[in-house]
Amino acid sequence: MQIFALTFVVLSLVSTSFAKECPKIVTQKVFDVTKYVGLWYEAYRSDIIFEVGSRCVNATYSPNPDGSVAVWNQAVNLLDEYTSIRGTARVKNASEPAAFVVTFDNPIQKGDYNVLTTNYDDYALVYACRTVPILDVKLEFIWFLSRKKTMSPGTVNELKKILSDMGADVNSITQTEQNC
Repeated sequence: MQIFALTFVVLSLVSTSFAKECPKIVTQKVFDVTKYVGLWYEAYRSDIIFEVGSRCVNATYSPNPDGSVAVWNQAVNLLDEYTSIRGTARVKNASEPAAFVVTFDNPIQKGDYNVLTTNYDDYALVYACRTVPILDVKLEFIWFLSRKKTMSPGTVNELKKILSDMGADVNSITQTEQNC
């Protein structure tokens, strides 16, 4: 019974969809990581358990000599404490240069980071999805990134349409508080 209760709590805190498979995604075909690096603010996100209550979320990406990308994520958490985590993003396959695997250092964790679209100067749409077959659910991780702390409603609607068209759930996407 305790396992069921814990599973219910965890799933209620993340963006879940009762579907067997994650949608087929297409990342940005022409992707220039040298234009992508720099500071990005998290303007909107889906419900993500490791970000519950976080505000003032941003990420700084820097090129590494080996072609990978250094990742530095910062936020103010639910307890009003500054937090940060560092990691490294590596392209999964050279034929898909906007699809990365990010490995974070402490605690060690790994996740997908797929840039579906970006214009490098204003916005980026990042998506990842994992299925939990035993529960027959999928967990979606969605980030709308901006070079500024805000994003225009028109851009938000365009990014939501891209996600909806590919079969992602946009109902849990909310604005990230950037009042720091």
